[in-house]
Amino acid sequence: MVLADVLGDDAVPVPAGSVGTVVAIWAGGAAFEVEFTQPVDALATVEAALLSVVDRAAG
Repeated sequence: MVLADVLGDDAVPVPAGSVGTVVAIWAGGAAFEVEFTQPVDALATVEAALLSVVDRAAG
C-alpha cells in the first residue's frame, strides 16, 4: 500500500491507500516499481519509505 499520493510513470496520480503489486526492485530496495490497478491503472516508481506491505503472495 502506498502511504502518500505519488505520480505514476505517465504522470497519473496514484492516491494514498492504493494497493499494488511490486514488479521490480531498484537500488537494492531503496525504491520499487509498483503496478496499480485500482483506483487507477498506473505503473509507478515508489521510494521504499512510502510503501507498506499489506499481504505477501504464497510461495
